[in-house]
Amino acid sequence: MIPRRYSQIKRSNPEGQALHVDRQDALARFERILSGNRSPTTVRLYVGVVRRWLAYGGASDRLHADLLHRWLADRRIQKAAPATINVDLKALRAFYETMILLGIAPQGESNNLPSNRHVPVRVVRCFSDHQVLAMLAAPDVSTFTGYRDSVLMRTLWETGLRATELVSLGIGDVRPDAIYVASGKGGRSRWVPISEELYQLLQGYLALRTGTRPGKRNALWVTDGGLALHSRRSIWFIVSHWARATLGGAVGYDRVRRAAQQRPWSGQYPHLLRASMATTLLRHGCPLPAIMQMLGHDSLDSTARYLSADISHLRAEIRKHPRFHASGRSLGASAKE
Repeated sequence: MIPRRYSQIKRSNPEGQALHVDRQDALARFERILSGNRSPTTVRLYVGVVRRWLAYGGASDRLHADLLHRWLADRRIQKAAPATINVDLKALRAFYETMILLGIAPQGESNNLPSNRHVPVRVVRCFSDHQVLAMLAAPDVSTFTGYRDSVLMRTLWETGLRATELVSLGIGDVRPDAIYVASGKGGRSRWVPISEELYQLLQGYLALRTGTRPGKRNALWVTDGGLALHSRRSIWFIVSHWARATLGGAVGYDRVRRAAQQRPWSGQYPHLLRASMATTLLRHGCPLPAIMQMLGHDSLDSTARYLSADISHLRAEIRKHPRFHASGRSLGASAKE
């Protein structure tokens, strides 16, 4: 469905003729329109891709195939992953679709982009319950920073929020029985239930938060100086620090993998706690649609990737099938024959 302002822009150029717009003006228009229906993270990512494309020599009114192929070849030389190249293609597709709606590029110009590359499905890793409990107990809760880090990781583990969603929470988003995510991925809002124990922990954190003199800042998570944690990197740093300090070599696989790829090790992402929440819920009998809703996914396929990290419960459940043992006997008998 095309937003109303897109229709108004299209009517402003009823002949459908291409307009001459310089690269910077086209980029500014693209960013302004994209901000209306995409998350700030997506806007920043897409605008960065288009900025690099235009600096490479790309035009806003025409997609030159030869230039695009050279650009993609350079991206592969730079060892860009298939998933990264797909993001580049999505950003360019959104850019030229916007240029078409603005009347800057001719109709169908975005169709000249190649299809997305095939990306192998990666199993999402997760922490065990024992590892998570060790991480929660590691910070010194007698200090503000230690208490905040422990409650922050507990919130991630119990709610499965994304790092961006967690850092965007305001004080008013915490309710006695749930946390309200105003703008999740895709602009979708949702309620995520929390336990009474977590609510009490959050109330204790809020009491300590007043001592940091945050002023009128509405941000839930702040530093010991009262400044808001302003980006998901802050969350990544906290989780990474306690994962390394607590688990040591147990999380070293990521360090080895990145060393082999000659990339800096970036630590343990909050997504491991997110996946841990999903697998824990499934293990205790929570229905898949409920897990999907709490994670903020738009399809069960996305949720299934998280749950494939732990299938031990499925191995136990399949034994309840009335034909499981009978099938095993019949297969064994056939093998003997």
